[in-house]
Amino acid sequence: MKAFSKLKLPREHGAWAMLYVPLLAGILVAGAFPLPALMLVLSATALFIGREPLLGWLRARRRQKESGGLRDLALGYIACAFVFGAPQILVYRLFWLLPLGLLTILLLWITSAMAARGRDRGVAGEILAISGLALGAPAAYYAASGRLGTGALWLWVLSVLYFTSSVFYVKMRVLSSNRRRVEAYRCARRNCASYHAFLFLGLIALAGLGNLNLLILMAFAPALARALFYFVRPMGPLSLKRIGVQEIVYSAIFLILVALTLRPAV
Repeated sequence: MKAFSKLKLPREHGAWAMLYVPLLAGILVAGAFPLPALMLVLSATALFIGREPLLGWLRARRRQKESGGLRDLALGYIACAFVFGAPQILVYRLFWLLPLGLLTILLLWITSAMAARGRDRGVAGEILAISGLALGAPAAYYAASGRLGTGALWLWVLSVLYFTSSVFYVKMRVLSSNRRRVEAYRCARRNCASYHAFLFLGLIALAGLGNLNLLILMAFAPALARALFYFVRPMGPLSLKRIGVQEIVYSAIFLILVALTLRPAV
């Protein structure tokens, strides 16, 4: 725990899953793990860890307080990200990683600025963060295979859709334990139901049009089933730790099934 505090490592289990599941999905679908892909994982990890001290520095600056070395720590992580990322452009000539990386950094800065103002817990802020982390999927696929195409785009889309499901579900479950926010819970419940209905029908439509294999539904089955089960039989409040562990298990299932169903088609 001291290492987490000293190095300012993110403590949210779900956030780590949102980082590594898209990265691993891209590598597994590509079917290779060359040195450029490893360096991409290291670069993305450093950038991801750097968000925590960056956020602390922005909050301290906003409140006109001392940052306690957070700025230097954030810059150190970002420098590591560039050290691991630069050879992919300069040596391996994976030039499409440049716009993907710049877009990721832009979303990182936007969500960090929102968090510094206490606006990161809204659905929009969380979806922006997910969109940035999910860019790891096409980036990893490109770094591992040297190719970009519609398959890489689908990896990003499916990752965003999957983790957005977690946002709506977890928000609803957290609000269910707060008796003073009954209306907010009802709203979150409606939003969660609407999103999962849209997700299910959208996946069916895409499969029907031939854009996706119908088996991709299996990758989303745990997320769809846990939401449906809650609506049929609402449960009492769970600990955040237990919900987090469950979401990691569902994410692992999503990763495996997406890799199995997309790899032949990419």
